[in-house]
Amino acid sequence: MTVAVLPAAGASRRMGRPKLLLPFNGGPLIAGVVNALLGGGVEEIVLVTAPEDEDLRGWARRSGIESAVNPDPGRGMLSSIQAGIAALGGAAELARRSATLLVSPADLPNLQAETVIELLRRMRESGALLAEPVFHGRRGHPLGVAPRLIPEIETLDLGIGLRQLRNRHEAELLEVPVEDAGVVQDVDTPEEYERLQS
Repeated sequence: MTVAVLPAAGASRRMGRPKLLLPFNGGPLIAGVVNALLGGGVEEIVLVTAPEDEDLRGWARRSGIESAVNPDPGRGMLSSIQAGIAALGGAAELARRSATLLVSPADLPNLQAETVIELLRRMRESGALLAEPVFHGRRGHPLGVAPRLIPEIETLDLGIGLRQLRNRHEAELLEVPVEDAGVVQDVDTPEEYERLQS
């Protein structure tokens, strides 16, 4: 099975306002990555929010996906990823169920379902422990994590983040070339949002 965690507890400081529910392609911005993951074969998604973000949790509820709360988002994105894994039953349980984990920022509105399908296919065929899509030389998201590496996420340094896992297992990281600019098009500023809108 495949599960996904979307860390979404950040403060959107560079955008100047909450960004994930901004309109995009006829829905909220966050719907793009959620639809791509579901269309790519992900069975369970957990959206991790800040404690005060009732609007985002309400959207998740209405959309039929799970949400979890990071009680202290100031600890960084890895703390949200860990909260998402806990909401999925915990790292040991995911490993026991042989679940592949995808981790993606929630602000990738142009991610394509075909990319998710290809990433998972290549990861399973190769037996890679980690996999990520690469668009014209640029590494993107989501990051795929094999079942046996998931428990290691609980041991990582919050100050370094998920990058520490990539660094530890660089030799086992599969890069999957894709023709999907959506893997690198996150939305952090009003200018990026306007550019994607056009």
